[in-house]
Amino acid sequence: MKYIVKGQQPPALIPIHKDKSKTYKDISDNDKVSPKITVKTDTLEALLRDQGYICCYCMQRVTIDGLNSASPLYPTIEHYIAQSTQESKDNNLDTDYKNMLATCHGNDKKDPDNKHCDSSRGATPFKFLNPLNKSCERVLGYAEDGTIICLDKSNLEAIKDDIKTLNLNFQKLKDAREAIIKGIKIAKRIERNRLKAKFNKEEFKQKELDKCQMINGKFKPFVQVWIYELNKI
Repeated sequence: MKYIVKGQQPPALIPIHKDKSKTYKDISDNDKVSPKITVKTDTLEALLRDQGYICCYCMQRVTIDGLNSASPLYPTIEHYIAQSTQESKDNNLDTDYKNMLATCHGNDKKDPDNKHCDSSRGATPFKFLNPLNKSCERVLGYAEDGTIICLDKSNLEAIKDDIKTLNLNFQKLKDAREAIIKGIKIAKRIERNRLKAKFNKEEFKQKELDKCQMINGKFKPFVQVWIYELNKI
């Protein structure tokens, strides 16, 4: 999970949020910002820019380029505090940009028996994890086989429950993370063999960490896996 720094909300969303009679259902594909852009797609695009085009939970690449909303790969606008909660209803959070995130399709249309992220979570409240809080980077680690592990023993059970709620240890996600971890080890070995006595692990580490910064507005998919593994060098 990658900490998300929220940017400015789309201007077209502001009057909808200010109008207390409006709900998330009013952010529809019928409200045009321009002939080809709706309030909903404009909001989703803004969320993706904030997140560097990765899912707020599993960190897979997410994009709307070349897709329509009927596509099984189309991302979703997620609400950290679920719309169905009284807290959301009392505070108009369903139209609050600060409560919105962009999540991957979570297999909801491709493999509905193995959902993850928002598709798995539904309206289940989180016990600890929050991509809008920097602690999400500190409390999660990644085992050699790609399994997400909890590094915060004081909140162990709450974090384990949240991981289960999001089904973040779904095998395909684990496989993707494991491949990254193996790839880093292979790259390090190749570089060491190439440079021999001149190999400097700190220089290698920093060079690879530099690639984990947002480049052309995008993070690497599973960027925190890269950062976690590189910081172990």
